[in-house]
Amino acid sequence: MTEPDFDRMTKDEVVAWFQSTDSLAPVIRSMTAAPAPGGAPTTPMMLVSTRLPVALVEQLDRLAEHAETRRSDIIRDALTSYVTSRTAPVSRDEAEHALDVLRRIVTIRTTGGHADAA
Repeated sequence: MTEPDFDRMTKDEVVAWFQSTDSLAPVIRSMTAAPAPGGAPTTPMMLVSTRLPVALVEQLDRLAEHAETRRSDIIRDALTSYVTSRTAPVSRDEAEHALDVLRRIVTIRTTGGHADAA
């Protein structure tokens, strides 16, 4: 059996595939890790302007002084952590749990509300 090409499949084809399969291995194999944000100091930078509350900037300046670094380094590190935490690859346990939930939803919808038909 050939691997499904999720990038080329229509929504209906993907739903039909989920309804007809017992193995989610093709889904897991098709996942790719998101690239890590930030990078080495040689990474090209872009100036981004934003407004922050005065009290927050004062706290950032105190932190920067205490850490002997620049305010922008603290902001860059904080944003990198934020983006990384939201784009990190899903663990196998998380993926399997999500897929179990999807299976239950599909089962309920295809059996008219009887979840124990799975």
